[in-house]
Amino acid sequence: MTAPVGPPADGTTEAEEQSAPRRGRPRSQASEEAILVATLDLLAAGCGPSTVSINAIAKRARTGKDTIYRRWPCKEDLLLDALASQQRTIDIPTDGPVRDGLIAALASLIDRFQDERNRRILRGLYGAGDEFPKLRRRYQQEVLEERREKVRALVRAGIARGELASHGDPTQAALMPFAVVVMSALEDTPILGNPRRAAAKMVDAILH
Repeated sequence: MTAPVGPPADGTTEAEEQSAPRRGRPRSQASEEAILVATLDLLAAGCGPSTVSINAIAKRARTGKDTIYRRWPCKEDLLLDALASQQRTIDIPTDGPVRDGLIAALASLIDRFQDERNRRILRGLYGAGDEFPKLRRRYQQEVLEERREKVRALVRAGIARGELASHGDPTQAALMPFAVVVMSALEDTPILGNPRRAAAKMVDAILH
């Protein structure tokens, strides 16, 4: 007759062992991050959206194609999520000074595009605009629009409390420096120097 197995020496039960949190990231999360990084790596290496294949992504991420297709039914969805993963979440409080909010958001964008890898990815996306118009349109609507709306909300709040004048188009003026940073990145002539000081200079130029 087999003797019953007692609890471990440290006093934990089998149920407690099974429910104990495991160290590290969940396997699915780690796999997803590897896939997104692999996609961005291929874009940064000069592969346009048309030449980035699921096979190449799977090989670089050391995963199977089935794993990718279970999460992303089509390549466009994967490319969009990979591009979105580059975006840093910026909190722009609408109850704070407009200048401070614009500088924080703009400095983050300047800092991002001072990285050559990020500029190559951006150029790859825009260079394939004619071939993948839907991808570029979705990138504008689903990724960039969030930041634009935060800037619009900040400007509206500034106008409501009298910090900004309502004549002209203050919202469009506030968005102009962001367009300048993106265009500079596309031309591979990024805004250099301290991102916050550069952002402050650009913001002050439109506010005064």
